[in-house]
Amino acid sequence: MKAKIFFFAIICLIVAVLSFSGFKPVNDNGLNTSKPGGLTVTTQNVLDIKSNRASCTFTITGSPVQEKGVCFSQSPNLTISNSKSMAPSNPSNSGKAILSGLKPSTKYYVRAYAKSGSNVFYGNELSFTTTNDEQKSNSNFGQKKESNTGGSK
Repeated sequence: MKAKIFFFAIICLIVAVLSFSGFKPVNDNGLNTSKPGGLTVTTQNVLDIKSNRASCTFTITGSPVQEKGVCFSQSPNLTISNSKSMAPSNPSNSGKAILSGLKPSTKYYVRAYAKSGSNVFYGNELSFTTTNDEQKSNSNFGQKKESNTGGSK
């Protein structure tokens, strides 16, 4: 009986060592999103969406990085080999990248990235659709303007 308990304990120890020794967090697409030492990239929000541009905010926690920004494409599972917009350099590891040259009424995918050494780490992927110029220019069509003259009744 003692031999069976000892054998079971050894098996559990081996499984635990193997499970944690090759641990690399990955995102849904199987790409590294962090490294030993805790570098994590998070794509936060897509803001100020217009017909031909938008902006995207992101955060990076962990080690300092040499380059950071956002890559974007009309196809999912994107990397920096697609279009990218580098964020301005600042001391913090958060940023905002401006995406320009977009097409109206088009769905885009976006994800933040960070370069550390020869490695590129990616955040989660988000999607958004640019606006249509006609919608923007006709947004007040048919709306009645009300004014208050300040007079008494």
